[in-house]
Amino acid sequence: MGIIKAENVTFEYIRRDEEGNVEGITTAVDNVSLDIEQGQFIAILGHNGSGKSTFAKHLNAILHPTEGTVWVNGMNTRHEEDVWDIRQTAGMVFQNPDNQIIGQIVEEDVGFGPENMGVPTKEIWERVEESLKAVGMYEFRKHSPNKLSGGQKQRVSIAGVLAMHPKCIVLDEPTAMLDPNGRKEVIRAIRALNDVEGMTVILITHYMEEIIYADKVFIMDKGKVAMEGTPREVFSQVEKLKKLRLDVPQVTLLAYELQKKGLPLPDGILTTEELVQELLDLKNGNLERR
Repeated sequence: MGIIKAENVTFEYIRRDEEGNVEGITTAVDNVSLDIEQGQFIAILGHNGSGKSTFAKHLNAILHPTEGTVWVNGMNTRHEEDVWDIRQTAGMVFQNPDNQIIGQIVEEDVGFGPENMGVPTKEIWERVEESLKAVGMYEFRKHSPNKLSGGQKQRVSIAGVLAMHPKCIVLDEPTAMLDPNGRKEVIRAIRALNDVEGMTVILITHYMEEIIYADKVFIMDKGKVAMEGTPREVFSQVEKLKKLRLDVPQVTLLAYELQKKGLPLPDGILTTEELVQELLDLKNGNLERR
């Protein structure tokens, strides 16, 4: 079993009228199974209403499945006695950083979680320093969070979770409220956590360009897993992605259109650099044949 395992997870929202009578049931997550290994970078993608954020809230016991089971580091999220340990194992970062930042000074905010856990003062400051350095925010440690940009605030939120030393970090659309520069800052920090720190990362997003460095991608639609595979495998299926109402990155779409015009390009091109190299190789190959 991996660090996180979901088995046949279904979650239903029950709608009631003013008298408490059941008006209807909405299935937000429908029979989802996945197994995440320690150290993986997993992306869960889907348009609004696909069920991805509802599923994310199962990964640290904010929600419990209506049916099925979620294990976090071998602990069943239904067991109330394990909830504290589960939330220390799988830290959660939400969409709006202002909802997670409570300190008046950056370093105080980052130290809040470890302090609540009873970590000794000396170790708290060691954790604060290492966490802020991990997300590139150490130089802002004496600043007020209110003076930071959206991307900087979100990196402080991530540092606050890191300071609690989780084995896994779940990020529920952490860039949804940020501008393009802020999004790049946060994704760069997330990649560094995975590449350098070996942290298990689960990124919930609807931005296709954010998933190109993931080890594996799960695409949700109507509560179900509609597609899964590596980023290259997923991006190779442009028409299917369009049917799922997902925007394909511009470079992937350009390569796909060039393919349709007859250029022998590989499927699932992920970056501009990759496309440029493929085109150069084609050009040089053509010159050699002349």
